[in-house]
Parts: sequence; structure tokens; C-alpha cells
Amino acid sequence: MQVTKNLAELCALLIDELYGELPSRIFATLLNRGRSSLVQLVQYTSLTSRQLRHGLAVLTQQNLLFFYVDNDTKLTTYEANPDPAYNIIRTGKILEMVESMYNAAVKDVMQSLLIIGQTRISDLKAAYEEKIRQWNPPGNVDEEMVDGEAAPAVKKSPFPVKSIAHLNSIICRLVEAELVDVVHVRTFQSPDDILRDVEKQVTDAKFPNGIKGGKAKVEYDEAVAQELRKVRRESKSLKRKLDESSGSAAKRRKLLNGIGANGAHEGDADPILDPKQVIRVNYERCLVELRNRRLVQFATEMIGETTGYIYAVLLRQLTRRTPRCHSDPSMDFGDMDDDGPTGPAHVTTMEILDNLSTSVDVSAGIGKASRGDIRVRTAEKIRAHLPDGNSAHPEADVDGGASSDEDAGDSDFVSGDSDYDTERETKPVPRANGTNENKDNKEGKVRFEESAAPRESRVDQMRQHLLLLSESKLQFVRHCGRGQWTVDFQPLIQQLREVELDVVIERTAGRQGLRLVRILRQKGKLDEKTLPTIALVRKPDVQNKMLEMQMAGFVDIQEVPRDSSRTANRTLFLWFSDTDRALDQLLDNTYKTVLRCLQTLAVHRRKEKDVLMLTKRSDVKGREKDVMQKEYYDRFARFLDTERKLLGHMMRLDDLVAVLRDY
Repeated sequence: MQVTKNLAELCALLIDELYGELPSRIFATLLNRGRSSLVQLVQYTSLTSRQLRHGLAVLTQQNLLFFYVDNDTKLTTYEANPDPAYNIIRTGKILEMVESMYNAAVKDVMQSLLIIGQTRISDLKAAYEEKIRQWNPPGNVDEEMVDGEAAPAVKKSPFPVKSIAHLNSIICRLVEAELVDVVHVRTFQSPDDILRDVEKQVTDAKFPNGIKGGKAKVEYDEAVAQELRKVRRESKSLKRKLDESSGSAAKRRKLLNGIGANGAHEGDADPILDPKQVIRVNYERCLVELRNRRLVQFATEMIGETTGYIYAVLLRQLTRRTPRCHSDPSMDFGDMDDDGPTGPAHVTTMEILDNLSTSVDVSAGIGKASRGDIRVRTAEKIRAHLPDGNSAHPEADVDGGASSDEDAGDSDFVSGDSDYDTERETKPVPRANGTNENKDNKEGKVRFEESAAPRESRVDQMRQHLLLLSESKLQFVRHCGRGQWTVDFQPLIQQLREVELDVVIERTAGRQGLRLVRILRQKGKLDEKTLPTIALVRKPDVQNKMLEMQMAGFVDIQEVPRDSSRTANRTLFLWFSDTDRALDQLLDNTYKTVLRCLQTLAVHRRKEKDVLMLTKRSDVKGREKDVMQKEYYDRFARFLDTERKLLGHMMRLDDLVAVLRDY
């Protein structure tokens, strides 16, 4: 990740907000000075060795720095890790995501891991054992009258984690979902250090005489990638042990939240974890889940709520084995991943249907049209490969109707005892006064309407939502095979980035400026005479608007002299729009805006310091309105309102940063 001046200040301020000035000062020094030893940090920060060790211990605990010990000199050097430093701002989103996926107990454990940082399982269990003892003391019972006698009834504890076995089950669930990783020896080494060590190891072991020829270079790259994948697999060692010992979570638990039919937690079904194992939060996997939520939100806004829910099920099934949003080019190439070779990632129609809740009305949000108005071959168009201008796959687009296996799957799914029967409905024909009799029906038998339309099957209605997603302008889904669907994340996120950029351009330069930028994207570089003609706008208006957008960094101009004199009348001035550069500038401006929000919040806190100190008193906390004077309470209420607005603005800006950089 490229660290700009604004990002460095933002990360240092976030660390200062949570962990204090000492770790923040050391982290800022490492960002500005680069890799440094303890002696160099003493010179740069004017701190004592003892203070530096305390600060470095906090940063190491929170995985906010890398360190490397040289094998020859035994000198330890430290380097800042800006990714988890910025992820501090996403703590609330991660907890909300975990609670929506699981329950409050899992959220509580995840919150503890985010606050503590990396920790041993034994230490985490000891901390929760103390909490459970406080919330559930041995004599915590109520007296209830049962048949005239007082019978003890256990109070319901508000603490979500009920026992150590329940905690063990939650940790197992987080490990299986890859939201929690194992800390190993190379965790605190930077990617550059790991790559350098692996390259040296491969060179000494397999290429002692050097790398000669193209074939040897390919073999060398494959060997390095294989070793790097081995290093990365070390963080998944606990997950592999759980899979080997007890199988998947679905086989071990009857319910997703780990509660049996009698209300008891089925923690005994999970193996007891090694108490010496050190674990931490896996932010890469958390970003995958946050990306899914953002895509679902965008699809819901563009198409509809029901379609968004089906899209969420598709993304959940598609990204079950997706460990990160971005692949590493040094080790992720070809069809290899951490667990071996994999085929193209896709999900079938029946898999989506099996995981779709029956409470969802899939008939909502789709229009009705007669079969004669639908071109089936166009609607069911299959694109086996990702569309690319340079692609050499003429067979990528396959026209065809619904697949035979889908039809067979539909008929199997809507069997005779199904709730979604596709047989023709038979409705009684209503008669006068609510009777079904007529002149020819003397016996009072019920007559059925013969022309009643057959009800569409649930799978057909769900496929209509999937086709809506695939035919969308942004192409949320690609119909990649017979009954198979996939998501091309890279081009989809790139389109989302351009959408976010267009929103900023429209707010800055208006609709006219956005139209000019879109023309430049489509046509390429245009001179000052051609652009007004294409845009159908007066030349002075175009010049003023283009200069305004040039100052904002959305467009730029290139001078092409016709001869060596380089005079103005012999020079072509070509306007162009560099989308990548505009996105980079927008990202840096977003960092600056978030930084200003934090600085403004700090100013308000200093301004209302006396009121905030008063609210921290034990006899005032929770009863501010009743205890505090009206003048002080009004100031406190105004501060809370300002804080809420600033934090909400920061969360919206973080959504933009995630789209521009992380997804």
C-alpha cells in the first residue's frame, strides 16, 4: 500500500486515539524514517530505550509493525505496518458484520480480539472465565413459588458467552470462517523480507549455479511461489486441524448459533483448542465479507431488495473459500491457491436455491411478460469467459435456452410434496351469493376453472433475478455456463470506482463537467476545437469548465507542437482524462478529509474537556440528564451530536476508501 503524507498522519492519529501518544509517536517516526533499529529510534524520537520498548511492545501486540532479526549481525530492525493501522477505523463495521452473520456472543469475542490484539487462547479463556464468574456467581438464583414452595430458578445472564465450552465453540467457528488466523514465526516479517529469504533459500537449494535460460527462470518463479504459499498456509494450520479432526462445522452443530433444542450449548462437539496457540483477527477475510455487503447494497439500490438478497446468497456461496480481495502476483498465478489446484469459481442455480430462505418471496421485484415478448436466446446468453477486448475466445458467448440439467433440477425440486408445485392450479368458479352451484350442477359439485394459468416455479423466478443481475449495466453476475453463475470482481469493482469518481465530478463540476469527462473517456484525447463540437457546447463554456476540472485534477492537457518553433498557433492542445490518476488523487483527498474530521473532533473534545471529565464520574455516568445542570448537559448534548455527525461522515468516507483501494 502506497503511504502518502495524509495517510501517514491519519494512521498516527488513529493509533493515538486508541493506544496513546507513545505508540503513535513511534509509529509516525517509522513511517517517516523507514526501517530503523532501536538505537536509531532513540536518536529520531528523543525517547529513552525503556519508553521505546514499551511502545514497541504495544505496536507488536496490535500487529502494527514488522521486525526483522539479521542472522549475521543479530540486529533487530523495525518497520511500520500501515494496513492494520488504518483498519482501526473499520472496527465498528467488522463487529456489525460479525453480529449479522452469527450472533451477539461471536461479536463479543471478536470485539475482545480486536481490542486485545494477538493473544494466546489460554489468556483469552482466563479473561472470559473471570467475566463469566462475575456475571454468573454461584448464588445467582431467583426464588419462585412452585406449588406453594420456593424453588430456585437460575437468572438469565445478560453476558452473551455462557461458558468456557461456549467460548471454545465460538473460537472454532471463527477459525473455520477464517476470520481468525494463527500467529506464527513469519507473521511479523514484512512481505519483502519473506520474499528475500525465500528467494535465497530456493537459490541455494535448487539453483546453486545460478539461473540460466527462460525455462530455469520459470521453474525458479514456480519454486518461489510454492514456498511463499507454504509460508502463507502456516496461518491456516489451526483450521486444517479442525477440519481433519472433526469435519466441517455443519456436521458438528445442529444449529448455526451452537444452541441445541433444549437451550444448552453444544460446545462438547468441538475439539479443545491448544491453549498455547496464539490467534489474531484476519483483516483480509473481513474485507471479503465487507466487500460482499457493499456489492449487495449497491445491487439493492440499483435493482431491488429481493434481487439484492439473492445476490447476497450467491456471493456468500461464491466467496466461501476466498481468503482475500486481492491476489499476490508473486504466488497467486495460474490455477493454484493455498490448498492446491482449483477450477473456475462458480456457483450453480440449485446451490443458490438450497441456501435461499423459504421466507423470501422471489416473485417480488420482477416484471411480468408473455413468452412471445421474450427472446429466450438473448436472455439466456452464456458467456463462458470474461469479456476482454484482447480475448481470443470467439466461442465465449454461447446462445441457448435453459439448460437441461436446470430443467431436470427444477422438476426434481418441485416434487409432489413440495410447497412450490408447478401444476396447474384448479380454482373453484365463484357464483352468486358465494355458492358454486349453477343450473346444470344439481348435485352441488364444485366446478374448476380450466383456463387458470400455471404458477411459476420458485427456481424460475429466482433465475429471473439472476438474469437481471447479469443483464445490468454493471454486470453484477456473469452467466458462465449451463446453470452456473460467477462474479468478475475486478472489472465490477473498477466500474464501481468510476461510478464513485463520477459522483465526485458531478458534485464538483456539475452535470456539464461530468458529460465532458465521459466524452474524453470514450473518445480519448481531443483538441480544443473538436471537444466543443462533440459536446454541443460553446467553446468559451468548454474552456472555462475544462480549466475548472484541471484545477481539481479530473482532466489534464497535453501540448503537441507541430514544428520546432513551439509557438502557440503551431501547437495542438489535447485534453484527456486519466482515470487512474484521478482515482489516486481522490483517494488521497479522502484520506485528508478523514484526517480533518479526526482533528476537528479532537478540537471539540479539548473545548468541552471540563464537561467530558464530569461525565466520566461514576455517580454521573448513565444519569447525565438527571444529575448535571442544564447548562452543562446542553453542552454535552451538543458535543454528542457533533461527534455523531463527524463519525458518521468518517464511516461514509471509509466506504469510499474501501472501494477505491481495498476491494
